[in-house]
Amino acid sequence: MAKRKQRGIAGDKTICLPIAEGIDYEQLVEDREVYREYLDNQIASHPELFPEGIEEGYRFHGWVTSSRQHVKTRRIYLPHMETAYQLRPDFVTPYMSETAEVAGKALYLRKHGISYDGIAYILGRSEMHWYRLCQSLERASIVGSTPKTEATLPL
Repeated sequence: MAKRKQRGIAGDKTICLPIAEGIDYEQLVEDREVYREYLDNQIASHPELFPEGIEEGYRFHGWVTSSRQHVKTRRIYLPHMETAYQLRPDFVTPYMSETAEVAGKALYLRKHGISYDGIAYILGRSEMHWYRLCQSLERASIVGSTPKTEATLPL
């Protein structure tokens, strides 16, 4: 019997890709050559965001479209590691449940004591949506965060 590959932690195969201000993400993700150029620039600028060995090469490996936010994302495959990663833009929360801007507004309201049904009344959706969103953000682990190398830290 073949040994099963151990399953990783949820989210460990997702890379949060920074999208610069003023870039039309939908157009960027549709144009393969422009996206590759943008991704190569991000790899050079922020190597700590990407898995070790990405400089050995990658290829595009399909699409994922979020049913919640209707955001189209690309996947890349690293042949030397035999692993695929999803490239999630930074303007959506993990699992693409909400945009970062709206999630920030919900967290601001929550900080000031507004109940989940109050947040639902103000921002829409259900109170359970906002409860789950706030709870999921509290689960973030410092172990899973991206450390900066000394070379990339601002002076």
